[in-house]
Amino acid sequence: MKDNEASSTAFTVAQGLLFAAKTSTYSALVDEQVISVSRQILQGSEQGRYRLKQLDSWWFCKLAKVRERLLLPGISLHYVLRKRHIEQLTLKALSEGVTQVVVLGAGFDSLCWRLQQTFVDVNFIEIDHPATQSQKVKALEEDTFDSSNMHFLAVDFGRQQLKTALSEFRGFCPEKRTLFICEGVLMYLNQQDVDTVFESIRALTGSGTQFIFSTLEPRESAKNTVPKLLYRHLEKLGEPVVWDIDSNQMQTYLQKHQCQLHSIAGGAELVEQQIKEQLNQKMYQGEYFVHCSF
Repeated sequence: MKDNEASSTAFTVAQGLLFAAKTSTYSALVDEQVISVSRQILQGSEQGRYRLKQLDSWWFCKLAKVRERLLLPGISLHYVLRKRHIEQLTLKALSEGVTQVVVLGAGFDSLCWRLQQTFVDVNFIEIDHPATQSQKVKALEEDTFDSSNMHFLAVDFGRQQLKTALSEFRGFCPEKRTLFICEGVLMYLNQQDVDTVFESIRALTGSGTQFIFSTLEPRESAKNTVPKLLYRHLEKLGEPVVWDIDSNQMQTYLQKHQCQLHSIAGGAELVEQQIKEQLNQKMYQGEYFVHCSF
């Protein structure tokens, strides 16, 4: 990702959610508010408006379905399933007394923006690269309701440490019971930087902190069906996959950071959770989600 450009992945995921809402058999899984906020965010930039215009094209949608089926089957539905999984875990954490939610690398995700309207006593913080976050904040500025419990912190992790940036941020409350979320980010960091994220979270909010994050099965694993072509494409975009770990080794990795594993959900588990009827399409495998606590 270039310093002055918003993340290509942020645009792709937002467009993918809207694509699934428009074309998928399982479009009902995409909440209307998710659609509304996602469209609002994309409408706020030239690149986003271009992506929305593509979705209005019958030819684009037809070709996109073919491309998805050939390259990464079910990826747009996967975006929907993973968002629902994270939201359900977040709602459970809030019901159990979490009073602060911090999202690392939030992209164009709508979760905090939607929840802060309902959970007015919960502190929500989104942390992201300045170029990506500025486009999102600008697009959301037109909303006039009180958002005093919603905070945005721009951080370039290539130049700043999470621990320092968040501890110096006035909107952050270290004494609150906190949930950290890091969706689709850690795989782009090296091993040392991933370890630093865990160490920073522990230092910031201590024991009892919850953490939801995703990573990838190793590219050579039979549990990873992501094609080599996509890895090369991400490298060209400046967003190469750097860190992966076998899900069978995750508990051992978490123990090194004195974390307790609560759940692991890969593609099959996400489908089982969210889709009750027989799945009628092929789904790629590789990304999985971890819920743990310090």
